[in-house]
Amino acid sequence: MRTLIALLFTTGLALAADKPKTPEPGKAVPDTTPLEATLEGTAKYTLDLGGKTAEEFLKALKGDAVTPPPKVDLKLVLKNTGKEDLKVWVSGDPVTITLKLTGKGAAEAKPELMFTTEFRLPKAVAVAAGKTVEFPIKSLAGGFRGASEFSYWTQPGEYELVATLTTAVSPAPKGAEAADEGFGKVQVATKPLKITVEAKK
Repeated sequence: MRTLIALLFTTGLALAADKPKTPEPGKAVPDTTPLEATLEGTAKYTLDLGGKTAEEFLKALKGDAVTPPPKVDLKLVLKNTGKEDLKVWVSGDPVTITLKLTGKGAAEAKPELMFTTEFRLPKAVAVAAGKTVEFPIKSLAGGFRGASEFSYWTQPGEYELVATLTTAVSPAPKGAEAADEGFGKVQVATKPLKITVEAKK
């Protein structure tokens, strides 16, 4: 069973692996991409390790059981900063949001999860010049189908979170790798969002 899970996991990630170089926070790749991403929402949370100490929690992350990541109330807001209307992929297997949490108590895990092997085609929406489209983020889970990479905070303190959206745009920006039907593959990273995690009372 573990071999089957690993095989399906690897297959699923392969579908989303063909993507541009990861941009720096607040930037896009290619840099001609007329899009800007920001993280918005609740920036204060309460630490809940399920009764475990930080050491016990980190040890559990290395085990076979899947530890759910913290729930959050955030959204990635993608803005068309260009002068013409665009079409943007907003769902499907080629569209991913990767989360990078930093801070003294930050941790991450890539659990072995089973994914179905069908390819989910991308869906595009029109985004007029100056307008936005939103991507809800309800937990610190990202990557392939929003479930292949988990982030955690393990102690109270200050953290920073960067979200990177992998998608495609039409018309394709100059320098973008070609995708289907005139779309070009792009990545857009948010600037870091400062998050405060407080001790549970």
